[in-house]
Amino acid sequence: MEIPNHNTDIIFDEDLYTIEWSDIENAEIDYENYLNDIENFFLEDFENDAIEETIY
Repeated sequence: MEIPNHNTDIIFDEDLYTIEWSDIENAEIDYENYLNDIENFFLEDFENDAIEETIY
């Protein structure tokens, strides 16, 4: 029989992870930062791929 490899003593606080619909509905999206985050993600991914290619 397998024994779980995780701590079962941890108490899950559901309130920390609850999002109310009003939080989503009333959120104002900062599109400029959103687009910058996407651009940076792909730029970093591209740079990491380029670095990996030079290592091999």
